[in-house]
Amino acid sequence: MWDEKAGDARTRNAVERSRPARDEPAERVPVSEVFLEIPADRLYVVLARSAAVHIGAVLKLGVTDVTDLRLAVDEACAMFLLHPAFPQSAAAEHGLSCRFEAYERELLVTVRAPVPADFAPDTDTIGWIMLGALVDDLSWKHADGYGTVSLLKRIEAPKEL
Repeated sequence: MWDEKAGDARTRNAVERSRPARDEPAERVPVSEVFLEIPADRLYVVLARSAAVHIGAVLKLGVTDVTDLRLAVDEACAMFLLHPAFPQSAAAEHGLSCRFEAYERELLVTVRAPVPADFAPDTDTIGWIMLGALVDDLSWKHADGYGTVSLLKRIEAPKEL
């Protein structure tokens, strides 16, 4: 039999335990998220670019920001596919993945692919410099046999007319 007072106390305790402590940052949860996995082939990058354009439009980004986002996603994919050390055999098996995570005021795009241990982007090339100019934040990470390029685009509140 349900004890209402005990049930309320259990619920309150569960809620209090699930809240982060004041010192702990709350885990960010995206408002929306899209995951796309494509073959590691330049012919399929058009799908990632198209997704970037559509997501930018859904988020009501301006034409310039949508264009920048499309170019940034294209360049991030090319960074893997055109790199001389990109492993064609592992890539053929695992492909290239793109994750679009929309938060209240920003869009985080991650492009990920299997790479060898010595794989790293050349941050002195025009591609990397262009990526940095197209987005608000750019980072590279290598872990567990995968390389990840993270692109952050801030979303400004729509202007009132």
